[in-house]
Amino acid sequence: MARKVFVTSRPWQEALEEFLGTLRTNNYLAGLPAEEIDVTKALGRVTAAPVYAAISSPHYPAAAMDGIAVRAEKTFGASEGEPLELALDREAVVVDTGDPLPEGFDAVIMIEEVAFKDKATAVIRRPAVPGQNIRPVGEDITAGELLVPVNHILTPYDLGGMLAAGVTRVAVRPRPRVAILPTGTELVPPNPNPAPGEILESNGTMLAGLVTRWGGEPQVYPITPDDYQLLKERLLQALAGSDLVLINAGSSAGREDYTARLVAELGQVLTHGVATRPGKPVILGIVEGKPVIGVPGYPVSAALCAELFARPVIYYRQGLEPPRRERVQAVLARKIYSPLGREEFVRVRLEREGDRLVAIPTSRGAGTIMALARADGIVVVPRLAEGFAAGQEVTVYLLRPREALLEGTPHRSQDHQG
Repeated sequence: MARKVFVTSRPWQEALEEFLGTLRTNNYLAGLPAEEIDVTKALGRVTAAPVYAAISSPHYPAAAMDGIAVRAEKTFGASEGEPLELALDREAVVVDTGDPLPEGFDAVIMIEEVAFKDKATAVIRRPAVPGQNIRPVGEDITAGELLVPVNHILTPYDLGGMLAAGVTRVAVRPRPRVAILPTGTELVPPNPNPAPGEILESNGTMLAGLVTRWGGEPQVYPITPDDYQLLKERLLQALAGSDLVLINAGSSAGREDYTARLVAELGQVLTHGVATRPGKPVILGIVEGKPVIGVPGYPVSAALCAELFARPVIYYRQGLEPPRRERVQAVLARKIYSPLGREEFVRVRLEREGDRLVAIPTSRGAGTIMALARADGIVVVPRLAEGFAAGQEVTVYLLRPREALLEGTPHRSQDHQG
């Protein structure tokens, strides 16, 4: 069979728009049906419906301090010069924080302001006012109040609020199931003694981590050798049990790169190759109504293609807009040269010099995974630009939380700081 060399150089944004548009036409991005789970297991899940409080919090008038509950009007006149004695259990009741307010009482005097003459008498030197040190019903949450809206990613605080409001079950969207198929006869499971020519399979775990971060549920399949029939069987198996399939490697035009031909046989190839560097030989296709992405084998290319194409699919599948990447402005430490025609994603470290951030380009090889692991952000060179000059201010899309960069020394590469 003659080798088919892909020649497309379409912008990745155009390819993504067509990909998402086709999925919308197929109602794939309409959102998954709801499932109900325990609130205690709902961290990071996306709500499928608004959540309302079942009860108020607190649902009874409660003591806000350790002390004695009193009737405020009975304490008027108490002072340092004329302390007032109150009979315990009749005029004053000892309470702890959170205790129900005894019926007929309307204030709490904190324990530090109470002296006990004996086991039956409390002495106060300051009057109370109605409502003092009392949490009224619904002070925090009112029954029927909206706690979280639909399409909301649940935080630890949300879970605490729902439980405090008597909500124990919540309707959420199922996590999109993402099958990850590592392929290649040269791949072997990670081990400390690979033979020459063997490549340790690490992309599967990296991609699974990204999928998890975006709210998906990854499943990394066993390594599939470069055998067309075996790969076809594995893809059909993955499609039966997942919402999205990532085929890692085999997306280029080598003699054993079968992904494009396989997707075309079983479904439709929308894109084979985009004008990016790295990540050019990506494949975007639809098989059995589900998205299949052929991800390049080099780890940096694989990560970039997952970010550009799998990430938005996973978010939209959950009914969410993909969040915008945090960004900062920085000055380039040295010139970036980039050939015309391809949008290039350049990894940089960030260092602080006085009141400014300096971006230092790192290794640009698609196979240098540690350059990505040690990078703080990405600088994007447009397709029709030849790069940026040293000293030019650029936008850096952060790979780490902004706070970590602004509060202290950024993550450094090994030759500076590990």
